[in-house]
Amino acid sequence: MAVNGPFPWQRLWAKTSEDGNESRYHPLLCHMLDVAAVAGLVWDHHLTAGLRERLTSALGVPDARTHVLYVAGAHDIGKASPGFQTKKPQLRESLPLSFSGNDLNRPHGFISACVLRDSPGIPSTLLGQISGGHHGVFPRAADMQMGRDSLGGRDWAKARQELLAAFAGVIGSSADCVSGCKTEIDDPFIVPVLAGLIAAADWIGSNQHLFPCVAEYGKVVGIAPAEYWKKSQKQAKEALDKLGWVPGVSFASETNFDSVFPFAANGLQKTVSELALKETAAYLMIVEAPMGHGKTEAAFYAADLAMCRGFARGLYVAMPTQATGNAMFKRVLEDYLKKRGHKGKLNVQLVHGDALLAQMEEVREGEIPNYEPQNIADEEDNGADVEAQSWFTAKKRPLLAPFGVGTIDQSLLSVLQTKHWFVRLFGLAGKVVIFDEVHAYDAYMSTILERLLQWLAELDCTVILLSATLPESRRMALARAYSGRHDAQYRRYPRITLAKPRHYPDGQAPERPVCAEIPLGDGRSVNLQFAKSNIESLAKTLTQRLAHGGCAAVVCNTVDRSIEVYRHLRDALADTECLLFHARTLRMWRREREEEVLRKFGKHHPQDRPLRAVLVATQVIEQSLDLDFDLMVSDIAPIDLLLQRMGRLHRHRLRQRPQGLGTAQFIILCDAQVTGGPPKSFGRSNEFLYERYILLRTWLMLRRRGKVEVPIEIETLIEAVYGEQSPCAEDGWKGALKEAKEEMESDRAESEKAACRLLVCRPKDPGDLIEQFNDKLADDEDPDVDRSVRAATRDGDPSITVVTLPPGTLPAGECGVSKVRSLLDRSVKLSHRSVFQTILKEGESPGEWAMNAHLRHARLLRLDAQGQTRVKNYLLTVDEGLGIAIEKDGDDNV
Repeated sequence: MAVNGPFPWQRLWAKTSEDGNESRYHPLLCHMLDVAAVAGLVWDHHLTAGLRERLTSALGVPDARTHVLYVAGAHDIGKASPGFQTKKPQLRESLPLSFSGNDLNRPHGFISACVLRDSPGIPSTLLGQISGGHHGVFPRAADMQMGRDSLGGRDWAKARQELLAAFAGVIGSSADCVSGCKTEIDDPFIVPVLAGLIAAADWIGSNQHLFPCVAEYGKVVGIAPAEYWKKSQKQAKEALDKLGWVPGVSFASETNFDSVFPFAANGLQKTVSELALKETAAYLMIVEAPMGHGKTEAAFYAADLAMCRGFARGLYVAMPTQATGNAMFKRVLEDYLKKRGHKGKLNVQLVHGDALLAQMEEVREGEIPNYEPQNIADEEDNGADVEAQSWFTAKKRPLLAPFGVGTIDQSLLSVLQTKHWFVRLFGLAGKVVIFDEVHAYDAYMSTILERLLQWLAELDCTVILLSATLPESRRMALARAYSGRHDAQYRRYPRITLAKPRHYPDGQAPERPVCAEIPLGDGRSVNLQFAKSNIESLAKTLTQRLAHGGCAAVVCNTVDRSIEVYRHLRDALADTECLLFHARTLRMWRREREEEVLRKFGKHHPQDRPLRAVLVATQVIEQSLDLDFDLMVSDIAPIDLLLQRMGRLHRHRLRQRPQGLGTAQFIILCDAQVTGGPPKSFGRSNEFLYERYILLRTWLMLRRRGKVEVPIEIETLIEAVYGEQSPCAEDGWKGALKEAKEEMESDRAESEKAACRLLVCRPKDPGDLIEQFNDKLADDEDPDVDRSVRAATRDGDPSITVVTLPPGTLPAGECGVSKVRSLLDRSVKLSHRSVFQTILKEGESPGEWAMNAHLRHARLLRLDAQGQTRVKNYLLTVDEGLGIAIEKDGDDNV
């Protein structure tokens, strides 16, 4: 059916009402204006001047802002097609258009790209692909060609042409706006920044609480496009105000370190300050110094300078684990931002399960809005709504918020071929990104981290890497990834390396990375002792050493081992308070235990420190938690992790120590012989977690030592284990080292190959970048995806979230905020290999959970009256003191 005269724009729909009223809908033109309004505010308040200038240069247009609004708003023009409009028969009947002879199943984003490629308002094919990729996958050239079968006839083409013309006229776009726009855009920067901006604007503009439907079937829309544009801009401002994105932060004037923190700068902090004060654009800084020397505060000061000087728009702190998030969040929000004097909304987001629960409580009480997008995808693709909603949960939102504290995995996923990878990079673009505890990242993760550094350099991010124990080869590799240069200066440890970013197509930064020494300051000796891993012997040792009181930590490499040790010590140690702290416990209990551990063994509550106590813990205490112990015991581990654990021993220098514990004593549990040949095994669980070659070199280097001098010996110890030079070893060791090294190198090569298959390609020609993607990108939260996608950013096995419920407590009905909060309170991540596989394949997943962003990949475990459940031949016990104990029938724990 042909269109005669101007097309009635209000008849084309984009969204239908979510309130159950099927006759209400939102016209496509209105939704386009909504997204354009949001995009305009994001441009004004969320991008630095440098990012705006870079986009302007990449596009080659005089009015880049208006052009970006046009590209963003036109993202859904593909909905003006037979395939999409036929999904609502009631609305279809009102359209004077032909629906015959068309492929009705093509995704509307692909159709958008096809339409925009031929649009005079978007002369670049690349911009059409970027706009059409707002659901997470970019349409490639072949997709756009096939999309032609879904465009409809001339009547549809005319309708789209008039719709785009009306849209352009309302937002003020014209031929002059695109005059000079490059037909071939060569800056890879534009792909994640523009695509991420469009996707985020679409999600926000799709929230019907913020942008309600304005049309009803059979009635004339009671507002003209120009008037609706004014309304939409007002709604967009209110929406972003609720999100904490506008007004943007007005940073205070730069000041010295002593004005930012309530203490004088030490040697490390002075050196960092001196280097940062010289910089006026993005850079990479690698800070290598011992534990407890104030690296975090130094990084905050450098970040503050970058923001005050206008070349950074916010801050993201990437922590190694969720367990370290709460403490860092407090340091960012209370110890730094609140005292700094920046004006505006200091919107700080925390990536952590407890933050999610707190956020949901605020939603329930009406303190913050429920800003999850609805109805954003094709009708049959219900999962796309949930995927978009997941970006507004506490797990991912810190990447988009001005200030965020999150985990390393969320930032590393920015460069893995997962859906909406570009939104993560957009969230980081132009910010200061601080990576804490860099030494803890394995070879697999290092490959991804280096690719991320290449992109952060391209996106004008200032990057600060903090490490206590970084091998020299890793320092050089990280500097090379950001700068493209192989010639970083060398200075002895502790040191700071500073590099400038490389931008495509340049092969390297113009300047050589420089390196500065940090004044050593006072050192200390840590006495080393070795003992067998036998728990009975450990109990006797602790009884003797704590005879006059004191607080000890026993660090175990696995949760199962920590539970076993805790159970024995709890029963064997009289008049001693025993606590267990690990990650495999319900969220509602974990946050209480973390607070208890910080209160009893931290700095700020000396009155609560026990007279005699033993904390049995896993690696959760070795990183970023400010804890202090009089005595430490640790399972054998790689040297960098042992040194990190030592950082919690006599950490608070002014604390009075009990009798017999005045000197720092670190006991390493290992069944290998102090003399003689290499051990046949360090234990199945230890060698599953850590490479045997690294354990062999660690043991060979430490076994005859009586003490470690910190910090003067840290570099020597690290290089003795991780250095490229082969260790001097007795004949009995040479064969074992050679065999273990070959096995490690083979495993690493396979890991790096797997990582490279999944990596977003390095910054290059943006057209090639889009074409070099998998046909279907993975959902990173799905535990059933390719293991290498998930394992790429995590140590150990993949995990799955389970919700554990006592008998008769499964709430019925829809997943409202209160219900979801109560379910997540009783959730935990399980990574036990056998249990994971069984739950993944056979675990119960209530139907109503599938459409909830927080629960869609969770499984339900029903407990009996004793708090237990069985998974194949494993018994799982849920206990407040133990967490989740997993025991195999007739065998030891794995």
